[in-house]
Amino acid sequence: MRDRRATANRFQLGMVLAVAVLLALGSFWLLDVMRRSMEDNAPIAKRTDPDYYVEHFNFVRLAKNGQARYHIAGERMSHNPQDDSYEIARPVMKTLSAQRPTTTIVAERALTNSDMSEVRLFKNVAMDRPASASSQHLRLTSDYMLVLPDDEVMKTDRPVELISGTSVLKGTGMFANQATGEVTLASRVQGIFPPRARH
Repeated sequence: MRDRRATANRFQLGMVLAVAVLLALGSFWLLDVMRRSMEDNAPIAKRTDPDYYVEHFNFVRLAKNGQARYHIAGERMSHNPQDDSYEIARPVMKTLSAQRPTTTIVAERALTNSDMSEVRLFKNVAMDRPASASSQHLRLTSDYMLVLPDDEVMKTDRPVELISGTSVLKGTGMFANQATGEVTLASRVQGIFPPRARH
């Protein structure tokens, strides 16, 4: 009699434990499903840091005839995935043309769009164009410059200084087209032009 009761008690206890284990497993499963659902519905945080970088790079743009039009180099180029732009440390730009001397532009930092058709140069921007048979050496300095290398255009809304030979021209705001030779200063223009030598 006692054996039957003990067996019945063990059976009931086993059933209670089995139900408790099933409930616990079901709870863990339900919590896991709810956690995954919350993660799927949570807003995805936008990445703000660069996703890759290149040390000591050199980017060359070719013309349709296969000749190099210009190249951009730098100490380090980082890619920003949020707007597909690039940041360049110590950029060096060189425009290459068979008709004109090579123009070199340097700065501390640059930001470019994805295809490098717009280059924004910051801090200690300096452009140098060597003298040629038809023009004197030209040096341009500013703290900011937007360069559109495919259009051979440079512009800024900041103060600039141009030194050509012994002539100095200063102003605020500039537009320059290297293809046409056009240079326009917007405001506060000051110039120093030494007198021409008399023969």
